[in-house]
Amino acid sequence: MINVAGRKFAVDIPHLIFATGIAGWVAWFCLNAWHASSSIENLILIVPVSGIALVLYLFVIAGCFQRVTESEQQRASPRQPLAPGVAVKIAGSMGLLVALVVAGPLIGFDVACFAYVLAMLLFLGERRIAVLLLVPPLFCVAVIYCFNTLLSTPLPLFFGERG
Repeated sequence: MINVAGRKFAVDIPHLIFATGIAGWVAWFCLNAWHASSSIENLILIVPVSGIALVLYLFVIAGCFQRVTESEQQRASPRQPLAPGVAVKIAGSMGLLVALVVAGPLIGFDVACFAYVLAMLLFLGERRIAVLLLVPPLFCVAVIYCFNTLLSTPLPLFFGERG
């Protein structure tokens, strides 16, 4: 709790610190890219995305400060522990992400990306066949297209051109 002009505010400090770290990295990355090469080809994606990220950061800051009335302050309780199974989902999601990073260069980003999205959907409980059949290939096609077109970054692929 902090007092500002006689009003009490609850501040979500961990969230604020995390978001500030991300915003600081975004600002540093944008400035570093600008100093490296201020050509439009270099900055066409970096500057707009950085600007959007920093504007969103302002909304996060506003959400981290909540005005608290006297009655809310008296009935406020500490944070509840994680629900059962949430820690397993977090650890499993992290493990699948590590598997994607390791498998990408070995079997191709297209196959690794497809397997990752499908495994993540199944792991998090998705059971609709249409979603399981459509989302992974559409996501992979979109990501590979964006990497090749927008960033001109070839990826190691199993199907198609090799980067």
